[in-house]
Amino acid sequence: MEKVKTKVEFEKVAYSLNEWYRTIKQNNILKATAMREKVVKAFPNMEENQTVLLYFNLIDSRFKLMTENYSESGRLLSKVDYSTLEESTDDMIQYYFYLFNGMYHFYEKDFIEAINFYRIAESKLNKVPDEIERAEFHYQTAIAYYEIRQIFFSLNHAEKALQSFKAHENYTNRVIKCTMLFAMNKVDLQQWEEAISLYKHAIHIASQTDDGHSEGLGHFNLGICYERQELLEEAKESFLKALAIPAHCESVYSIRSMYMLSRVFYKLGSKESAREWGTKALAYADKVNEEVYKAKLNLIYFLYDATDSASFDLSMNVLKEKNLWSDVADLSLNAALYYKKQENADLSSKYFEEACTAKDQILKLTEALS
Repeated sequence: MEKVKTKVEFEKVAYSLNEWYRTIKQNNILKATAMREKVVKAFPNMEENQTVLLYFNLIDSRFKLMTENYSESGRLLSKVDYSTLEESTDDMIQYYFYLFNGMYHFYEKDFIEAINFYRIAESKLNKVPDEIERAEFHYQTAIAYYEIRQIFFSLNHAEKALQSFKAHENYTNRVIKCTMLFAMNKVDLQQWEEAISLYKHAIHIASQTDDGHSEGLGHFNLGICYERQELLEEAKESFLKALAIPAHCESVYSIRSMYMLSRVFYKLGSKESAREWGTKALAYADKVNEEVYKAKLNLIYFLYDATDSASFDLSMNVLKEKNLWSDVADLSLNAALYYKKQENADLSSKYFEEACTAKDQILKLTEALS
């Protein structure tokens, strides 16, 4: 007689899912990938349980976000039925659904929708017993508020996240990210020395812990800080350091460094180097279908190279349609300063006004928060 396989208890699989999610929160991609394979192998032999299957899909959507497979993460989340979720699951699973949806919309650069999902998740946060889970919520919310330049909301959530992550081992990656988030807000407050000190501290921790991804992001962000002060040589060195780190080069974040490096070379008057890095960035943006950075690369080309204000305005519309007003303000100000140097008073005045209008739109964004 053929031996009947004993079914795996769904509680054991649920426990494995919890362990898998804990590894994802530690940003350990290799270990999380191996754990996912083990969980998937256990499913065919598991006692049937729809809640555990839903839980797997939610954690898998979070795994896909970590591994930069954003479209697949969105597909998994879109399969979840809202009414079934609210009627048949507990607060924790509902919390994960809203949190991960917020994270997905954040990566899609739909920051208002992200914050709206985070607010629903926050209404269930008091049912979340795990301090690290609450810290993760505050971290994700802090970066979303940063993107719409709500500095004090961002700093408030970042502080809550940092204190919790610091109190636990194995969350060095999140300590680094929170430190950089503080620095990013300090840049917007033009507290330059404090920002530079925080970035250098984050880079040091990342280097000591072999966290190449965070080290690359640290150099990239430090480069932004220098570029905002027009310290172009220092900015150039920071972006080159970021791009010398393999983990950064292999990430979609490398587009940001290549874009900024091209922009800095244009400002330094090195058009050949600017075109070289711009071409590399555009090829990568095409490969991963990054429409925003395609538009931004076109913008710096039409400003500093072709000097074509009509084409510049067309590319700017891509950012406006996506409500990326901080980018619109930044690039309009760069255009205004460029045309001022060219002694073109009309265009300089036009883009100074565009920058002011974009900053007003950033303030209005909060009105869209339901």
